[in-house]
Amino acid sequence: MRSRRRTALLGFALTATMTAGGLAYGAAPLPATGEDAVTAAPRDAVRTATVTLVTGDKVTVATRAGKTVAVDVTPYRDSGAGLRTYTVGTDVYVIPREAEPLIRNGRVDKRLFNVTQLVAQGFDDAHRASTPLIVRYDSATAATPGGARLTRKLPGVRGAAVTADKSKGDTFWEAVDDDSARAGTPGARLSGGIQRLWLDGKVKALLEKSVPQIGAPEAWAAGYDGTGVKVAVLDTGVDATHPDLADRIVESRSFVPGESARDGHGHGTHVASTILGSGAGSGGKYRGVAPGAKLLVGKVLDDGGSGSESGIIEGMDWAAHSGAKVVSMSLGGGEGADGTDPMALAVNELTAKTGVLFTIAAGNSGPGARTVGTPGAAAAALT
Repeated sequence: MRSRRRTALLGFALTATMTAGGLAYGAAPLPATGEDAVTAAPRDAVRTATVTLVTGDKVTVATRAGKTVAVDVTPYRDSGAGLRTYTVGTDVYVIPREAEPLIRNGRVDKRLFNVTQLVAQGFDDAHRASTPLIVRYDSATAATPGGARLTRKLPGVRGAAVTADKSKGDTFWEAVDDDSARAGTPGARLSGGIQRLWLDGKVKALLEKSVPQIGAPEAWAAGYDGTGVKVAVLDTGVDATHPDLADRIVESRSFVPGESARDGHGHGTHVASTILGSGAGSGGKYRGVAPGAKLLVGKVLDDGGSGSESGIIEGMDWAAHSGAKVVSMSLGGGEGADGTDPMALAVNELTAKTGVLFTIAAGNSGPGARTVGTPGAAAAALT
């Protein structure tokens, strides 16, 4: 009982946010207006971006003052009648009819067709020549599909992160779509040994809140300060020279390509100090929640405060097998998530395999029915 109470004390995560759209079928369609509508406004007031979907179709989005004013679709093979364009709030979706059954039955991530969010995350053609994806396989031996390149293995979700080359048109889609989806059957599925397909979206971090709100001083008085427990923090890394973290770091590893585990953002140092900082830098005023614990640092967010879902999953797998009893993740998003996305699945499967406790942020969007996002929506998470 004492060990479990100590673990509960360490179950503390700050807040973060990731924007992700939601698809509502039956929403009012957004007409795909032509070039004339774009040129009707002053040229300097209109911004355009083109994004190639995983199906090879190209979509050009024109915005003015942050609002979409026109959408032009160039189908890769068939006529535009095979694509449906919707607007849900401020998000615009362009969905090939052959993909609709796969979205409805949860096989394919609807974010892959949210063109406004694809542009907002920097996945448009001007910034990326490929689309980052996460695939979940039926077995551990499945091969990388055609038109894609493996970027990292993700055993935590029995999958991998891949990138689909936009210049190869619908090569990737033809490799993963088994034609039953075109018939609109409830049993539509993916081929090539792929069970699920998601966008490898971006995640961002924000700072929030403080130690007394969770009753840490009372826990200290009862003798619980985290002594003997290792905590893994998956964030922007840490500043190893911070006086509050002296002699606390056991191991550090970066899962961000081209960046070390050093914190060039500040959020990770803030979170780690909040969890187990000694308070040395403030004369004891800003002591962490569990100052007796030891720290494992996993950098999964870059110095700009964002990261890929696949990089986070890779960091989760490392943390779960690192000897940590608690993994803190002050990040997340996709408000209203249902716990079936790859990060949430990784939480559930890694928890079942290792017994580690994932503590994950939620509530950064304020009160409401959709305040819990991913990976906090995982059934095994302490959120």
